[in-house]
Amino acid sequence: DKNALGGKGHEYDFTIFSIVKYFKLCLEGNPNLLDSLFVPQSCILHSTKVSELVRDNRNLFLSKRIWPRFKGYAYSQLHKAGGKSPEEGSKRHKLREQFGMDTKFLYHVVRLLSEAEQMLTTCDLDLQEKGRREHMKAIRRGEVSEDDIRKWAADKEHQLEKSFSESKLP
Repeated sequence: DKNALGGKGHEYDFTIFSIVKYFKLCLEGNPNLLDSLFVPQSCILHSTKVSELVRDNRNLFLSKRIWPRFKGYAYSQLHKAGGKSPEEGSKRHKLREQFGMDTKFLYHVVRLLSEAEQMLTTCDLDLQEKGRREHMKAIRRGEVSEDDIRKWAADKEHQLEKSFSESKLP
């Protein structure tokens, strides 16, 4: 978009999937694509009858497959948070300089495990859950230590193993 940012331009990063591949990835428990099914209605700019039909039946995509997938993504983010230093001058480098940790990776750890918990226990996903939002904002502001998040994630994993075995999801 050459007109974006006061004429400086902007490139957008997005992927287009065929509907078959999109459904397959949702059924496999892909976190980003499952999240797209549960975006609040107030955040949707355009919708078709087909997309409404999909949204009306979005819970059919939820299954116990989400737990290993979300756990894997969360621990990948946790590993990246403690990984090599990002390129100097990058946004991630600035986060590490400002907070002594990569708050974005740590934010995603908590987001993924919290979403998995919600789906396993309620068989639904509310991306605007109020209690979780404040905790997530505190992480992004660097108000929660990396050690606390790592301990929280380890404790949450044990809780979610139990939730997984008790879940009503297929």
